This record gives sequence, C-alpha cells and structure tokens, in this order.
Amino acid sequence: MANKFVVSPMIEKISLKPGETYTSSITVGNPKDATEDFYFKISLSPYGVKGEDYSPDFATMTDWTKIVNWVTLDTTEGVLKPNETRKINYTVKVPMDAPGGGQYFKIGVSSNAAAVSGESGAVQNVYEMASLVFAEVDGEIRHDGKILGTDIPGFVATGKSNLINKYVNDGNVHETATTKITIKNALTGEVVSPKEGEDSTLESIIMPQTTRVVARELNNLPPLGVFEVTEDISYMGTEISPSAIMIICPAWFIFFVIAMIASVIGMVFYGKHLKKKSLKKELHSEKTNGKIEP
Repeated sequence: MANKFVVSPMIEKISLKPGETYTSSITVGNPKDATEDFYFKISLSPYGVKGEDYSPDFATMTDWTKIVNWVTLDTTEGVLKPNETRKINYTVKVPMDAPGGGQYFKIGVSSNAAAVSGESGAVQNVYEMASLVFAEVDGEIRHDGKILGTDIPGFVATGKSNLINKYVNDGNVHETATTKITIKNALTGEVVSPKEGEDSTLESIIMPQTTRVVARELNNLPPLGVFEVTEDISYMGTEISPSAIMIICPAWFIFFVIAMIASVIGMVFYGKHLKKKSLKKELHSEKTNGKIEP
C-alpha cells in the first residue's frame, strides 16, 4: 500500500486576532497495513475558488489569501513507518494591521518522490492530500448573503438524482449553509431516506464575495415510485423547507408501459377488424340466402 496516507483534519476553522501568534497542527499518518515507509513533504499555498461550482484555486493570491504569508511550518518533509503518525505544527503570526474577515490557505501533504527515488532508485508516483484552513480575523466583520434558489427534480429515470441549491455571500467572511433531506413514499407516508440512525445533514461552506451552486447527489433511491422530497435549509438566519413530488420511473418501465399500451391498442384494432370482417360475412350470407329463396 505504498503512497496511501491520511491527513487530518481535512478542514479546520480558526479564529485569529490582529497582533497575535496562533499555533495549531495537522496530523499525517501512514496506515498500519502499509507495506512501505512513507516519505512526505509539506507545502503552503493560497486557497480560493473559481466559478459557481467552486473549482479549487491553489495559485491565485487575493485579499482573502494574505494569510499564507503569515504562516510558518515546523517541518517541510519527513518519513513515516507503517502505522506511524506525526503532528506537523504551523504558526500564524497575524499582523497588527490584518483586515477583519476571512483568510484562507492550504497545507498540502504529498508523497516525496524525490526522497523515495534517492533511497531505492525507483520512480514513484506523487500523491497529494490537503488540510484547508478557514480563518476568521477579528475586526470589521460583514455578514451578508441569501439563498438564491432551490431545485428538486420532478422526474427521475434512474436511482440517482441531484438536488440543486444556490447561495450568495456578499460579506467578507465565510458562511455555512446546512441542508437536511427527507424522502417519503407519497402514497404510504413511509420515510425511505434517511434510514433510521442516519443523518442526512450536509454542511456547505460559502466563501466571501462568491455565489455557489451546491449539487447534492441522492443515491440508493427506490427504483420506482412516487415520493415527497423535503429539504430543510438554513443559511445566515434564514430557514426554508421547500418540498416537491418526485417520480422515479426507469426507462425500461416506460418502454414496458408504452409496449403494453401499444399491444392493447393493437388488440382493440384487431378485434374491431375481426368484428367488421364477421359482420361483412354475415351481410353477404344474408344477401346470398335472399337470392336463393323462392
């Protein structure tokens, strides 16, 4: 299991004050069932997003990524034996004139192919994972945003579907939108999702000065039926619960119904044809009999 490793936390939210020195850490681990030592290196980069689908951007410096220049690491490389973990400390020295609001950066952890090649003479693939840090700097914080829309599909041809929610954040710090989905059989009222003991709540971070479209995929839906889908959405103090009827009808069932209807129509027309033919035969017989009678 070479090049398989874990990084935690994947996302960390921290609060900072201008002028302070803040220290935290991430943990890098080499699984116990790994067959080789894990050579790694650590890097820092800005974290931003592009487009409404939030494609990650780890290269562009903005007003929201100044923090990457305030961070130092206690190490930039190392090696872990199987079933070994190590904490990587990072320190944030916040300037006195740091602006209030959100600041974002990435701590990247990648397999160190150069170190492995130097040890064994073999060429290794490079794998990377990251811990994303969402910082809120104390100061003039502006919360401003809203839910722009929701979309629950009315017809689904497979056991998968996407629910679409759209948010805007016009403030200067990240916000969190939460959604909880409940799916019931529209005919019986039975809850089919979430299953007992499951939590369907999803948290989505909305970055400052962005619009985000969150497409939530629903898997393992019943293959056929009529269902009532309800979303409980909470964002920046606003709570809404849109609901809609969703029909799940696979393509094969549609073709089957069309074939059945076509078959019934064909049988009806064929029956009418036989009846018409029989009626003509009877009329012909009556006319013939009429000519023979004296």
